[in-house]
Amino acid sequence: MSAQPELPPVIERYQAFLVDMDGVVYLDREPVAGAADFVQAVRREKKKLLFLTNNSKFTRAEYREKLAGVGIPASEEEVLTSAAATADFLRENYDLGGSTAFVIGGRGVEEESAATGLRLLRGEEAKEAGFVIVGWDTDLTYDKLRLACLALHRGAVFIGTNPDATFPSPEGLWPGAGAIIAALERAAGREALVVGKPNLYMMQVALNRLGEIADRTLVIGDRLDTDILGGWRAGMDTCLVLTGVTRRKDLEGRHPQPDLVVENLRELL
Repeated sequence: MSAQPELPPVIERYQAFLVDMDGVVYLDREPVAGAADFVQAVRREKKKLLFLTNNSKFTRAEYREKLAGVGIPASEEEVLTSAAATADFLRENYDLGGSTAFVIGGRGVEEESAATGLRLLRGEEAKEAGFVIVGWDTDLTYDKLRLACLALHRGAVFIGTNPDATFPSPEGLWPGAGAIIAALERAAGREALVVGKPNLYMMQVALNRLGEIADRTLVIGDRLDTDILGGWRAGMDTCLVLTGVTRRKDLEGRHPQPDLVVENLRELL
């Protein structure tokens, strides 16, 4: 009888994996080398897996389709976005009955915000919103910023889905949700309450959905300031993948340092 193939050390060590998507599994819609093989190996060993993204633009159904497009079948339950975590945060911390919101962002953050019971306002009505919720918006206009600014100066609760200053694309880095939030913070003279990575809240939501503990979970991402910092804050081991935002030279002098650094997910195999 032939010997069984040896289990890769990383997959053997951990019971669960939190895997970022943009810059780790794909760039826009282009697959990253080795990502599908790694996910397949995790599933084969019946380890737990959750795709964890700060990108709030798309719905969980759209992320499922996007993953399928790069050769990774997944269910909507295996996807946690910062928009979904933001919706959980709103439900837990505010009485939303009869409240209104103005959302800057894509379908993902709009869908999750509406599911909380908030009534979403559009046009000039938006400047009276009780909540301003800001995510990544590739259709951002000055008018959206104007309406959000007016609502914030009227006392609206200021919520950001994630702090990512940039977004990794095949042609380089684009402005991210953090850049939009920063513009409004400057204009309104107020800081947003940001829910996504590295906020501990989102990492705890992820662990709860996995039904796992921090010591048995590995966070895999391409950003030091969100994925690695968030995992470290939650007490999880972290793995930096160099296929997205962060480069090896960026590690110098940074704290916390990732526990593992790999060129791509194939190295973990």
